[in-house]
Amino acid sequence: FIKKSILQYYFYNLNMNILGFNTSTEKFSLAISKNNQIVYYISKNFKKNCSKYLIPIIKDSLIKTNMKLEEINVISISVGPGSFTGIRLGIAAAKGLSMPYNINILGFNNMELIVDSIDNKIEEKNFLVLIRGKKNDFFYQLFNNKKKKISNISFFSDFKLPNLRGSKKIVIVGDLDKKIQSQIKSINKKKFICFKQKFFSAKSLINLSIRNLLKKNTKDIEPVYVYNHYAK
Repeated sequence: FIKKSILQYYFYNLNMNILGFNTSTEKFSLAISKNNQIVYYISKNFKKNCSKYLIPIIKDSLIKTNMKLEEINVISISVGPGSFTGIRLGIAAAKGLSMPYNINILGFNNMELIVDSIDNKIEEKNFLVLIRGKKNDFFYQLFNNKKKKISNISFFSDFKLPNLRGSKKIVIVGDLDKKIQSQIKSINKKKFICFKQKFFSAKSLINLSIRNLLKKNTKDIEPVYVYNHYAK
């Protein structure tokens, strides 16, 4: 879904229109950029998957920005980890929207979205990104202070963090309300800095898309399934 001949033009003429949306979590978000400037953003909480609302929301968002789908150069989506149904819905919608107009698709995982939202002023700390899974499961991934991943995405259960060396130099970020923060601190009996709760915003999808295209990087849209029974 990365059409190199088309993207080569945008590498040198980066006035792009990007549609980004995240259906992989309960909090759906969508953003539209026009000439590299975010001109529209919306977020909604869906207790169930947003399958019947997604296409109408996209159409309404394009109308509100006075744009047509064929004017979109890139569709950027989250590929998880998160809701199994939501991930597949987002990928299927992106493919369906892209096909009539040969629109390029970029995929980013939710860990990347959260890391993108972290304040650059935090220095000399590694980041442990957490995303709430089923019940008391958490997906996690470790990044260095340059926001480069230094571990693969995995998961742990019952608030018991994996064995992490140098915990004083680790900042925990992500799907963290105050209750989760206190449970993690009490169960693991270590001093961690818990950054304020971060959200998988579609604005970060736009930012990551622009940066990757500037670097001439491409991103595939393979879903991130951490649980083995989903991956099979």
